[in-house]
Amino acid sequence: MKLASNASLAVIIFALGITGCSAPETRAPADAGTVSTAETGTVTSIRNAGAIAELGEGEDAIKVLFDPLYDNHFGSLAELDDVLIEKIVLGEAPYDEVSAVFVSHAHGDHFSARHLSRLLAAQPEVILVAPEPAIAAMRKVPEWQDGFADRVRAITLGNGEAAESLTIAGATVEAFRSPHSGWPERHKTVHNLTFRVSVSTASGGAQRVMHLGDADPGAEFFAPHRRFLESKRTGLALVPFWFFREEGKDALIGSVLNAESATGIHVPQKTPAWLGESDHSHFTTEGQRADVPTTR
Repeated sequence: MKLASNASLAVIIFALGITGCSAPETRAPADAGTVSTAETGTVTSIRNAGAIAELGEGEDAIKVLFDPLYDNHFGSLAELDDVLIEKIVLGEAPYDEVSAVFVSHAHGDHFSARHLSRLLAAQPEVILVAPEPAIAAMRKVPEWQDGFADRVRAITLGNGEAAESLTIAGATVEAFRSPHSGWPERHKTVHNLTFRVSVSTASGGAQRVMHLGDADPGAEFFAPHRRFLESKRTGLALVPFWFFREEGKDALIGSVLNAESATGIHVPQKTPAWLGESDHSHFTTEGQRADVPTTR
């Protein structure tokens, strides 16, 4: 993580150039039984950085997964047990009727080449979007099938390059690369993607969620994407929990990311005391929910 003083200065400089963006709402995730209105999407936690996003209304509704399957918990993160893995792979509720799966990067706590290949085999309608290094790793496992190629979208971008856009099941999917946390001392070559997924609503707004993988919180890394980020207000940003420890965190989320609200992901099984004592929304167990407010 970058030093707070450097990140804070970058946040202030960046935030001064963006107007009309309020600080994010910080609230606990909704209970698992909460029913959302048509004008509010939902995000439900899986484990670690994994999440289900349900956006849109009626026939235009879409369900997507972020970083749902991974191989390594590194001794401190929540482990995926075999029962949960099979539910995700086979598309059993609540992991049913999924249109797309997004992978932020090919680290073992976000990605499983074998299980994602099994998912593609079991669910022939699912589209997978991932950085090219992740797709390359999948091509090497026995579970890979050449027929998957038509349903795989490989993203190859440099840090700071313009976002790539595509449409999946009526949803607008945009992805850009920014440095993994600890850059450049650590993970210098990791292809970490941020995804922004948007579904239009009947009222003329959009339910929009952003998943940042293991992004470094330095605002200078988001500066190349300033116009992209300020062009559309995001209802909910799923940010690595360490974003909440940054000095200037409200400006980082509300102005730099241009997000209405934020929920922390990638929280260790032993929640850091500072996070547990804060009022920042964050996921710690499977099934927690956060709303995705409609923005305009």
